[in-house]
Amino acid sequence: MATRRPSDERPSSEERRARARAERRIVMPSNRVSRPKGTVRSSSSATAQSSSARPSSSASRPSARAAARPKSSSKAVTPHSGGAAAGATAKRAGGATTARRAASPSNRFRATVSQAKAPRNFGAPRGASAGRAGIASRPAAKRRSLGPRIALAAVLALLALVGGAWAIDGAVNGSRIYDGVSVGAVDVSGMTEEEARRAVSSFYEPRVADGRALIFASEEARDTLDVESELAEQDAQAEQLSLEEARANKQVWVAESGTLGARLSVSELISRAFAVGRDGGLAERMEAARNGVSVDVALSFDEEALEALCSSIDESAGEPRLDYGIAIEAGAVSVTEGHGGKAVDRASVARQLSEGFLGEAPGKVVIVATPDEGDVRIGADEAARVADEVQAALDRGCTFSFEQTEWPLGAADLGAWVRTRVEEREEGFALVPYLDETEAASGLLGLIRDAGYTSAATVSFDVDGGEVWVSAREGSRYPHTADAAAQAQSALFGSEAAGSDTPSIAIQWGEAPSRTTFDEALEMGLIAPISSFTTEYNDSPATANRRHNIHTAADLLNNSIARADGGEWSFNDTVGEANEEAGFQAAHAIINGEYDDAIGGGICQVATTVFNAVYEAGYPVTERRNHSLYISSYPTGRDAAIAYPDLDLTWVNDGTSDVLMRSRYTDSSLTVTLYGIDPGYVVSTQTGDWETGEPFKKRTKVDESEPEGTRYVKTAGADGRNVTVHRTVRDRAGNVLHEEDFTSNYAPIDEVTVVGPNTPTREREDADKEATDKEEASVLSTGD
Repeated sequence: MATRRPSDERPSSEERRARARAERRIVMPSNRVSRPKGTVRSSSSATAQSSSARPSSSASRPSARAAARPKSSSKAVTPHSGGAAAGATAKRAGGATTARRAASPSNRFRATVSQAKAPRNFGAPRGASAGRAGIASRPAAKRRSLGPRIALAAVLALLALVGGAWAIDGAVNGSRIYDGVSVGAVDVSGMTEEEARRAVSSFYEPRVADGRALIFASEEARDTLDVESELAEQDAQAEQLSLEEARANKQVWVAESGTLGARLSVSELISRAFAVGRDGGLAERMEAARNGVSVDVALSFDEEALEALCSSIDESAGEPRLDYGIAIEAGAVSVTEGHGGKAVDRASVARQLSEGFLGEAPGKVVIVATPDEGDVRIGADEAARVADEVQAALDRGCTFSFEQTEWPLGAADLGAWVRTRVEEREEGFALVPYLDETEAASGLLGLIRDAGYTSAATVSFDVDGGEVWVSAREGSRYPHTADAAAQAQSALFGSEAAGSDTPSIAIQWGEAPSRTTFDEALEMGLIAPISSFTTEYNDSPATANRRHNIHTAADLLNNSIARADGGEWSFNDTVGEANEEAGFQAAHAIINGEYDDAIGGGICQVATTVFNAVYEAGYPVTERRNHSLYISSYPTGRDAAIAYPDLDLTWVNDGTSDVLMRSRYTDSSLTVTLYGIDPGYVVSTQTGDWETGEPFKKRTKVDESEPEGTRYVKTAGADGRNVTVHRTVRDRAGNVLHEEDFTSNYAPIDEVTVVGPNTPTREREDADKEATDKEEASVLSTGD
């Protein structure tokens, strides 16, 4: 039976803590709340305490443990022993207070639990096990086990730090552009995308709108050309000379942002700015903050307008470059000759225009664009390859059908619809053949009408908020010729073109939508171009006002409508009076038999362009007058003069659907196109012979406002003449619908030369030159 030891014989708290350190190397905190004497311990404590009491035979263990402990240990650990030894040790360790703390039940319980949990090395003396395993081996193992834990903790801490940084960054910059980012010259740091869009637009769009450039053909022209005199003569003769005459030896051009279709894609620029630091990550963000990142700004231009400008510059340098190509006549394909020649670098011109229009002086840009010798883009071998490809496609033919009728079209029919274009690819330039789907759709519709089918579609146009809408009468149907033309393109020149079988394409009826946009109606083939005509004009800086007037009038008549079933269209009613209130400027016009400045000069070219589009469509022209002076830039006898309100141009829409008129212009050309359901009129023209009229005279005018010595031809002389043009309009069956004569009587144009004060007249110069020639001839005859 176990007996409780007196409290003074119990191991002291120091002894128990020492024993715990030896066996577990874990220092248990002591509970300093002492239990009063006489208090009965819990059964678990008693059991633990009794299990720790050992018989007296264990008295030899302290010497063994002491021998096993390293001598370097700074503190001796006294093993648990019974009797007076424990009490004596307790007294030495600190007296009665220490003994009482050691006797506390919590301390005894913790020490006993430590001993019970400590692993034992069975088969070895307890002292040795406690000394070697508990003291020497476990610290090293613990150090080895702590290494991965520390590393893992560091990684987790780093991840937490990064995650927190990303969370903070997302909260602060989630919807904003990072610091250090600019779009061109505009700093957009810290802005939202909408704020940046407004900032960039307000900075650059006014510059682009004001863009105007003088383009010289050479540095010599830039440095030596008397621009004012050159522009004055170009301005004076702009409407008098043919385009070819006007372009001969031309050395300066004007290019304006509006007519070149200059466009700045602000949304794309802002998207690129917002992506900085997101797509490129932290490194890119740091680079932006430290050194700044700028998104490059560049304009895009209408390719057709830019090509027209560059082609005009090419022509001034002599014989321009001409690529090899193909020609199709009666279904036979041949190669057209090409040659190297002068050509300006299109990319360089576009780049310089972009930089100038975006710069600080967009209205005063000066560019030198010298045409250089260049090889052809398309050589003879490439053209021959394409000619073989096109000939094979045409020889296969194509069969179209509509309801119960078929049309097996051969090379001659299909060849009228084939075009080519030059494409730049990675391996170089290529000549690409294709089917003009608009022409093909219109041609197929003509075949359907010739076969006796009538279009069951009737359309009308209306303009709402700048958007053109097309409405079809209820129950309207139309042949899907646009779809058939697209299928023919694929069958002849697309991926399906391989093989020798003749493709067959069925044209289907389609239900016309009750209302749709103009573009959608055009794409589906509900409407189509009926006729189109283009005139060209001088694009020199001197003709800026005239060009402005042409564009202003073209904008006013754009999207005008001639109503069905006899609706009359009037130029004066549509455009109105060409005065300053309407935005027109002073430019050259024909006044009293010569060219002089007048508000609205140039609008007669717009009327002439409209007249020829209507003429080719076959609609009846009810009023038209020719200019008083002949202008060689227009088709013979087919010009139209306007003088509000006296002279007008009017025509009548005798079809069953509305006709929409649209205009499009560049710096050097104007195009007018009529859209609707083609009535299928066939137009033929007979141009009569010129009848000679009164000859022109020469006159000289002194302009005191000009510098002394100034001389330029203000009006080029031309004899008077008369001509008659006869037009016959038939339906597709050949029945004559109407005929008319357009007679033009042109008065002589006096040659008018303007000189400055104290400048000899031309007559005196001619007399002086004649005298000089006679004197030189006399010297030569005597041998002196």
